[in-house]
Amino acid sequence: MSLELGVIGYGRFGRLAATILRRDFEVSVYDRKTLPLEEGIRLVPLAKAARKPALLLCVPISAIEAVCLQLEPHLTPGQLVLDTCSVKEKPLRLMKQILPRGVNVLGTHPLFGPDSARQGIEGHRIVLCPGRGAQQQKVARYLKALGLKVIVTSAANHDRQMARTQALFHFLARGVALMKIKLGPISTPGPSRMFAEFQDVQNDSPQLFRDMQLENSFSAHLRRKLIRTLIRVDRELKRD
Repeated sequence: MSLELGVIGYGRFGRLAATILRRDFEVSVYDRKTLPLEEGIRLVPLAKAARKPALLLCVPISAIEAVCLQLEPHLTPGQLVLDTCSVKEKPLRLMKQILPRGVNVLGTHPLFGPDSARQGIEGHRIVLCPGRGAQQQKVARYLKALGLKVIVTSAANHDRQMARTQALFHFLARGVALMKIKLGPISTPGPSRMFAEFQDVQNDSPQLFRDMQLENSFSAHLRRKLIRTLIRVDRELKRD
């Protein structure tokens, strides 16, 4: 009999995760909306998905608390609950506070998405942040078998580094998008690559952008520092 896995949330990343994991698991999905499913994936009620031995939360960071409260009555000791949020401190804290004490909790952040993994996930990286229970090594072995590079770190260190990279990058990308800059044929390779990367993240939802900026405790300070630095650079140009 196949191992069973529940996926909560069938948005862009939930669909990607379910499609990858259906090779090794019997995947049952819960989503508030009725959506077309990939072959081999079943849509089930929340209570049924919540009873699976492993449960993958593919929901926005800002929705984690509400989802955990919905799941809590249906969970039993020994289950494993993993989130996939791009911020780790808040989701892990909420999962450990709300979910029953005997439920294993593990934070994950796949450092790829539907666009960057178009050609497959092999060689991409995924972060694991210890939560509660002893399932981390087992999960890490499985992910490595999929061809992923596994990084284990604390939730605080993860969020600090992501504020410097993902959050700032998305902040710049959103600014460029609002300026409606379009590259023409006259462009050097560096800007062409950067604008292509900016274009890729425009497919991400506005909710993801807001969450990675507002739910990461390190992001606001770095955004303000970037803005102050750019203003200083502009003023220095005027003085030259």
